[in-house]
Amino acid sequence: MILDGGMGHLLRRNGVDISGPIGTMERFRGVARANRDWPDIVLHSHLQFLRAGADVITTNTYACVPAALATDGGGSSDDVVELIQAGGALAARARDIAVSEGLSHARPLVAGCLPPLHETYRPDRVGDYDELSSTYRMIVDAVAPSSDVLLCETMHSTAEAFAAAEAADAAGLPVWVSFTVSEVDVGNLRSGESIAEGVAAIADVRNVEAVMLNCSSPEAITSALPLLVQAAPDLTIGVYANGFSDEFRASATDNDPVPTHREYDEMLTPDAFARKADNWRQQGASIIGGCCGIFPEHIASVVSTTTNR
Repeated sequence: MILDGGMGHLLRRNGVDISGPIGTMERFRGVARANRDWPDIVLHSHLQFLRAGADVITTNTYACVPAALATDGGGSSDDVVELIQAGGALAARARDIAVSEGLSHARPLVAGCLPPLHETYRPDRVGDYDELSSTYRMIVDAVAPSSDVLLCETMHSTAEAFAAAEAADAAGLPVWVSFTVSEVDVGNLRSGESIAEGVAAIADVRNVEAVMLNCSSPEAITSALPLLVQAAPDLTIGVYANGFSDEFRASATDNDPVPTHREYDEMLTPDAFARKADNWRQQGASIIGGCCGIFPEHIASVVSTTTNR
């Protein structure tokens, strides 16, 4: 099963005004408000991934969290819900267009996103259970009606993953949980906890069907994947790496201002990414896609390399 790639970066490439350091609330605000201000571009971007062969598209709602929208005076529950519902509706519309035009070999799935509630790569910013639980319940109520599965993605810690999965479970849809892993502390979550601890934290959540790794370098994911396979023998395994350059990844993790060097790894061509994806498939991953900096051309190459299509 093939996932899409990085929606925020594709939106920017397609003309949406998105600025600010990677992973910050300032940057997320532009991505979130695209659901209202640039719906045609959001729809077109989803369709680009579907036309590349993606089986699953994720709602453009990773950035639709109170902390991001509060940066320009928004962030109320009504504001957040409106943008999540708009993002869900656009993904569902793209799915239906793909079906009507025969763009996919099978009916694509919409994955409703449950993201971190604060900055990416900041496990220290994960809130307490009350904040996590109440906000995730609001997100689930808004995105579930448009979704086929619920995707708790870029989870930094066991506490964050459990709260998101617990809230998603209440919707009665399949739940996928994806962890981001450290670039330095190989094989551990960004929080320093082990992958096995992450899997154990969601083990009793009834509707969890898949556990995954995302928003980390291909190298970090390749190192962590065997540990995930070992820790979750009864769950479907998935991976979707990002495409940042090593230099950029280091500065983004350190929360630098916008760097002057290139964001994307020029060596991570579509063919090179597809070779990595095929290696992940051989290691046991059956859901494969891309995260930040992975574009439709990368996904098309993954489709041609790892499937019989």
